[in-house]
Amino acid sequence: MILQAIIEPPSAKEAQTGLDPWTQAELPAPPLVQGLGWLNVIGPGVILLGISVGSGEWLLGPAAFVQHGLALLWVTTLAVGLQTILNTELIRYTLYTGEPALTGFMRTRPHASFWAWFYASLWFLQVGWPAWAGTAAGAVFYLFAGRLASQADSESVYLIGTASFLVCVAVLLLSRHIERTLEVFNWILIVFILGGLALLCLLFVAPDHWLEMVLGFCGL
Repeated sequence: MILQAIIEPPSAKEAQTGLDPWTQAELPAPPLVQGLGWLNVIGPGVILLGISVGSGEWLLGPAAFVQHGLALLWVTTLAVGLQTILNTELIRYTLYTGEPALTGFMRTRPHASFWAWFYASLWFLQVGWPAWAGTAAGAVFYLFAGRLASQADSESVYLIGTASFLVCVAVLLLSRHIERTLEVFNWILIVFILGGLALLCLLFVAPDHWLEMVLGFCGL
């Protein structure tokens, strides 16, 4: 099967913002995945899953359901459906052009350089600040002190947050394969967090709450 990218001269529309025009190539054969091999297909996607778990959804979602009930779970069903449609379209774009959708966004006006700085700035504002390290510092303090931090412990929490942030920076700077390192770290965290949560739910959640959850996903 031939990749359906259109070959045009450098003046082609997709090259007018500074990027190279599309070329034509063979589509690679799909991987033959069996058993636990599906975990390898997820690949760096587990990094995004780790970011989602650590960026507020872990707290905001449960807090909303505790306050308003599991009937709100229909929002999750709707969100998953819309995300599936979006992901499918992104996959189609990559199959057609051989490039990620983000590169496709950079092919729009005014220029690829503008969008490179724009998206880099947005990403820095989203994950570049040490706010997550500062938030995690409170949990680390509780883990070792056995109590919640108070105003008198502000300096200790600050030092823990600073150390956490510097450790993260060191991991990124010293690792030869940054993406692979983050992938391994996030696999460990996701398995530990979600596995532990699943075990706690099986042990302590009453059957009627499981039924309420299923009905909530269906909007009933």
